[in-house]
Amino acid sequence: MASTVDRNPLRNPSYPVRDHYGERHELEARLKACDEKLAAARRKFALLGSHPRRDEYQKLIFQLQGARDQFADAAYRMTREAGSIYHEDEERLGNAERAFAFVLRRWDSVAT
Repeated sequence: MASTVDRNPLRNPSYPVRDHYGERHELEARLKACDEKLAAARRKFALLGSHPRRDEYQKLIFQLQGARDQFADAAYRMTREAGSIYHEDEERLGNAERAFAFVLRRWDSVAT
């Protein structure tokens, strides 16, 4: 029985199709928003000088950077994956975004 779908002999039919490339622009925009918030926090941190709680603030900046890096890694991987691996990266991305928002709220509460 002949199939109506053109078959690519170089593609393994059991491997899921990677069709998430279109999400790249949205993820890049979300990453850019994280970068802008991190840059604003760094500018504010640079103005602290020799503040008595500088070490606490520096720790929050490092945590923000770590959450941003996790977000960037998951966003990079997500658009290139398929199937269950895509969904794992999507979960990692959500976790990183929530962590970034949590630390940013904490930064805003102590650095005002």
